[in-house]
Amino acid sequence: MPDKTKKEWRPWLVSALSLALLAGCAPKKPKESTPILTPSPSHSVETVIPAEPTPTESSAPPEEKETVTASTPEELQDHLLDAMEKVEQPAPMDISGLSLGENIDIAVKNLYYDLTRRYPELKYAYGISASVEGDLLTCQISYMPYKTGEQSQDGDALPISDLGELLRAAEERLGEEPLPIRLTDPSLEPEDMERVLWQAGGGYILCALNRDATEIIFTPPMDLTMEECLSRLAEADRLAEEIVDRETEDSMRSGEKAKALYTWLTGNVKYDRSYYSDRENMPYDSQTALGALRDDLAICGGYSHALRLLFEKAGIPCFTLSGKYFNENHMWNLARLDGEWLWFDATSDRGGSPSFGFRHYALEELDGKQYQWEPGRGELLLQLAETYDGIEP
Repeated sequence: MPDKTKKEWRPWLVSALSLALLAGCAPKKPKESTPILTPSPSHSVETVIPAEPTPTESSAPPEEKETVTASTPEELQDHLLDAMEKVEQPAPMDISGLSLGENIDIAVKNLYYDLTRRYPELKYAYGISASVEGDLLTCQISYMPYKTGEQSQDGDALPISDLGELLRAAEERLGEEPLPIRLTDPSLEPEDMERVLWQAGGGYILCALNRDATEIIFTPPMDLTMEECLSRLAEADRLAEEIVDRETEDSMRSGEKAKALYTWLTGNVKYDRSYYSDRENMPYDSQTALGALRDDLAICGGYSHALRLLFEKAGIPCFTLSGKYFNENHMWNLARLDGEWLWFDATSDRGGSPSFGFRHYALEELDGKQYQWEPGRGELLLQLAETYDGIEP
């Protein structure tokens, strides 16, 4: 349960696509889509915001409750927060002593948005509407049905019980059509699920939940079709297999395979300097594994996606992590060797040699003065690792 006295909130990073895949560079915008968990702006009561859809039919109707009083915006927010924590509808509110302006519906939505900004773990409450009769305010909150137990039992929806299953489902079903899902664990947090989905798509496809978390939707970048994205992902997959076959042997231990693949990546792939000199014309592929594996040219997103792909082809669990490196957007990796999760930053070790030692290879911890990332994201990846088995045998 969130602390109502807490004033700080964990900020969203730049955009879902840049967070997941293009850290260290400014990404080209994805095609317009309707994921629920894209970054929400900070609203005040006076902010004008777009109207929200009315709550879905699956939202529970308001229960008969005793009227409560809301004399200040803070009291109104407290009533909303209590309801959101309990996954129920707010009690009717007497607002005779409260001035919310002419458009009360927008004012209430602004207060609701402020709550979801401060308490992102409550984003299973994905919408609100408000109506007033005299001095009585009635609010209706839309909840993701997996939290209320009102999910459809449609046989076409894929049951998802944990974060690992969610990621595997996204990775295996990439395509034009949304993937219907049925979340079976009400303790899953929408923000965690969204961040896990950023691991999928390989730099080409943004994977996200729809508004009520009943589908995973897939969105390619603005200037690429889904068919083109899938083709490039397949090519990167094929190239990774070839490199693993060439650079490693079955008799090698996982640590030896990791060192061989890391050495190949840092020794053969050059940093795409057009990111600094001509960013608008920088090849999109430089932000993906394909730029590294096919063109020997990448920025940090390409290095980190390539390392994850190479490691996983070699049977080494690996994830990507986005944040800051010396205050610049950056992307690096977390991988498991011999049962221990360690940090890797191939971008920073590019051009290096194992003969002289890599400075950013298999680190037990990162220098907090150099690397910064959103609190909890590393722990989330470790939680994901407990249930994700996307490694090929």
